[in-house]
Amino acid sequence: MELNSPKYKNAWGRFQTMRNCLLHCIIFSYHDTIRDGKSDKSNFFLRMVDDITQSTISIETLAKEGITNTCKRELRYLIELAIKSTIITKTSTKIGINEQIEEYKNLLNSSNINPLNKLHLDFFNEQDEKEFKTDVKKTYGLLSKFTHASAEQITERIGRAMNGKAIGFEGVDELQDLNELIEKVFSQVIVFIFNAVPQYVVGDYLVESNGGINNWYFKKSKYISLIDETFDYKHERQNKLEKLKIERQRNLK
Repeated sequence: MELNSPKYKNAWGRFQTMRNCLLHCIIFSYHDTIRDGKSDKSNFFLRMVDDITQSTISIETLAKEGITNTCKRELRYLIELAIKSTIITKTSTKIGINEQIEEYKNLLNSSNINPLNKLHLDFFNEQDEKEFKTDVKKTYGLLSKFTHASAEQITERIGRAMNGKAIGFEGVDELQDLNELIEKVFSQVIVFIFNAVPQYVVGDYLVESNGGINNWYFKKSKYISLIDETFDYKHERQNKLEKLKIERQRNLK
């Protein structure tokens, strides 16, 4: 069976690696940030850790069962939550989560992510920030086609069924395509995580004790690589800057 083939197992292993990296990143960021004794109450993004974790786990369950379109809807929710949580964390004038929810009620109740346009993102220059936001909006737009009963969603599902790929029987190609989308969404969510916590937390996560690059799956992401580069000022990196530059170029997908 195709689901027992080495190619399928490799594709599923790739998903599990991405899932583990995302969850480890947000859990590390949470615990490193709340050491200040106040962020666990005031940082809106950190208060959404449970939601992000549940969403990530549900994506795994849906992907494993071959429920592809519902998986895409959950991916859309995940990136929408990351965007809105970052906006609130970086711009809210309130401290308590209930006050923050009240302050941003309109944002939270709307599916419109255009407020992202006015959000300043750390780590990027103007061009890179513009490109990142464009990529996020393209991803969100693509996933939005699977939120309601759109022509694209129905056509795709019927096409899979006609090819013998009903629920629970999707094969390697379907999982590999889904993995490409999951990688894009997870890497974008991680960028928002890094913008919602103090920069020293990001440095703690990305920079190894010897100055090296964190050897995790998302080191291949263009935008996470750019974020990593902003920490080249650190003392432990000064004797290996050229080596790090070459390594980043090699890592990029």
